Amino acid sequence: MIRTLLLSLFVSVPVLTVASEPVRWSADSTQSSVVATHGKAEIGAGIEGESWLLNGQTVLEPQGARDVLETGEHSIVVWVNPYRLDSGQQIIAAKNRYSLDEREWSLMLDRNHRFSLYVHQNGWRTISGPVPELGHWYQLCLVMKPDQVELYVNGQLSGSVKLDRPVQPTDAPLTLGGVNDDGIARQTWYGAIDEVQLMPRALSSKEVAASYHPVGLVHDIPTPPPPFPLWDENSPLAPANDLLEVANVDFHVIKKWDKPRDGYTFLHGVAFAWHQGKLFASIGHNQGDENTVTEEAQYRVSEDEGKTWGPLQIIDAGDEDNLAVSHGVFLSHGRTLWAFQGAYYGRMDNIHTRAYQLDDSTGKWKSLGVIIEQGFWPMNQPVRMDDGNWIMPGFLGRRYSGDDVFPAAVAISRGADFTQWDLVKIPVEPSVHRMWGESSLWVDGPTVFNVARYGGDAKALVAKSDDYGRTWSSSAISNLPMATSKPAAGVLSNGQRYLVCTTAAKNGGKRSPLTIAVSRPGENVFSKVFVIRRSMNGGAPGESAPSLSLSYPCALEHDGKLYVGYSNNGGRRANQNSAEMAVLPLESLQVP
Repeated sequence: MIRTLLLSLFVSVPVLTVASEPVRWSADSTQSSVVATHGKAEIGAGIEGESWLLNGQTVLEPQGARDVLETGEHSIVVWVNPYRLDSGQQIIAAKNRYSLDEREWSLMLDRNHRFSLYVHQNGWRTISGPVPELGHWYQLCLVMKPDQVELYVNGQLSGSVKLDRPVQPTDAPLTLGGVNDDGIARQTWYGAIDEVQLMPRALSSKEVAASYHPVGLVHDIPTPPPPFPLWDENSPLAPANDLLEVANVDFHVIKKWDKPRDGYTFLHGVAFAWHQGKLFASIGHNQGDENTVTEEAQYRVSEDEGKTWGPLQIIDAGDEDNLAVSHGVFLSHGRTLWAFQGAYYGRMDNIHTRAYQLDDSTGKWKSLGVIIEQGFWPMNQPVRMDDGNWIMPGFLGRRYSGDDVFPAAVAISRGADFTQWDLVKIPVEPSVHRMWGESSLWVDGPTVFNVARYGGDAKALVAKSDDYGRTWSSSAISNLPMATSKPAAGVLSNGQRYLVCTTAAKNGGKRSPLTIAVSRPGENVFSKVFVIRRSMNGGAPGESAPSLSLSYPCALEHDGKLYVGYSNNGGRRANQNSAEMAVLPLESLQVP
């Protein structure tokens, strides 16, 4: 029997005989002191009673561990039952927050399928243990001393590492089943965890051996639903370093991040439109933090295909009390340029979409007010369908939480009346527990494919409609690797489908390099991936750094080229981005 648990449980009962009282966390307890900081834990059979079942989307944080862990000498014993070997690095227990430069140690199932212990000493040092058998229970023990750290598996020493100095304590919390990296779940665990003990001293090898007893209970491994076939399995997908780069790309800077001069901190969400022979680019811009009430919708215009840009101008700065207007999308139709902008009140409350028309004679935007409500935020430009309506992809949002499902959605126009839209929420597969469903789409007759950002793994989520977007299959995990970032998709004039994001084998959630996946003409599965640009981009315009994020792309075809806009954080944090552009010749995207 399995049941869902929002908060896991705690009891302080010694199991091993030690000089001081240990701390023990167990799913059998009746007091709440293990907090599910991400996702939801389920309860299943443990080594004796019950255990936590984690599905790769959950991170637990035991309470009451800090004082013991700061002493520099302690032991941690944990029982685990692995369900997957091929899911990258899966944390069992750790004390790290990478984005805050807090690194101490990680007990994990590693990429090489072995239990491993990583300890930080001006870089990571590693102990490797055995390869486990799925569904079986294993006892792991980490013994931390000021001058040495040891890893035991089922009571036997797997190895030790001499320390140059004691591991330096940080403010990073102890976590189980993954790392809570300043609000982002990383390296999450698939399987069961049970009977976690923390001792305030280093156990001897004899004590560790005496604490182990074989557990005969074997778990049935849950079978996940088959992935949606978005990638051609007959076409090998290479790691990022081995992917070919798009030939003859031109790079341009739309808006350089320059807070010391202009005062703006946050920049995100580039959108494009070609209108009256000019290239328009819009952004969300904020002198404060992201998703706060000081966000503004701004744009620039280029008359030379993006080589140079005019001044920053305002679409809407949210003059209404407590209103923020942020990034959105454009549509040039007939002789009119439309803007559809995501907006909210306060800090991401009452999210909605507002519409604007540009008066070409004055250069001023006319506000048409709120056109779509219920949390809809447009993410990519509307696409015309054969039934005469336009379909615009987005998602349904509210104040952010990494632990919930924020589904993808589409808005369908009533013909060419862009003030009237029907909102359609896309259902979500029950196995998807975390989702920030920023989405894109492409249209193939009455069939529409929606590709959305996932929160639980670096995979694209896909839903399909066969009736012009009115009803949908559930957003489900696909077989296409994709960073947890907003994608941009569409159909080129030669019939190729494309998807811009970060797609590469064994790349995890990294938002670099920026890639484009393409299909053969007329096919709805991708079969080749090209790199648009890497973190280091030679002497090309734009920011380069050894590690940076290239994210939130938009894409628009014009005159035999695909114009791709994206955010570049230059190695900074918190979406302190430059807005940049890559121009790709269509002939460079052909698939044999």
